Amino acid sequence: MRRLIDHLRISSSHDFAALALPREDGRTYAWYYASGNLNHRYKGMVVKRGKGLPGLAWRLGEAVISDSSSTDIGGEKLDCALMTAEGLHAAAAVPIGPLASPSGIIIVGARQARLYATTELQYLDSCAIEVGHAIQIHNYGVPREQSDTQQPSTFETGPV
Repeated sequence: MRRLIDHLRISSSHDFAALALPREDGRTYAWYYASGNLNHRYKGMVVKRGKGLPGLAWRLGEAVISDSSSTDIGGEKLDCALMTAEGLHAAAAVPIGPLASPSGIIIVGARQARLYATTELQYLDSCAIEVGHAIQIHNYGVPREQSDTQQPSTFETGPV
């Protein structure tokens, strides 16, 4: 899983990438894997539904960005402790899986101001699907319908 997050960070041209997975309580997520991190403070951070950039992506069920063009959405502050700890000036968070109970949340970030294009968000959505498949394989083994056909990886094709 760690190599997948490393690859996501590099292929999407970000300084930082991390994956949050559900905790045992089922109401929060914890950051389990990070790439490009400056410290290990992410390990003690929790994502709550609707709080900060990753929590908002979880609540909405879609990618949410915080970049130089963003304003707070409905009074919700988009940055989060993870962005502060890692010195991120722009970030995008995307949930993995169904709206009701995503299997994880991905965040990618840059330590310099930047704008996100629609194609980058589409790429991150595609990567989230692929990471979701990797989580499923890690937890349950290779799904039978996927074992016979080999699709090119989203990470190999890169953003459009």
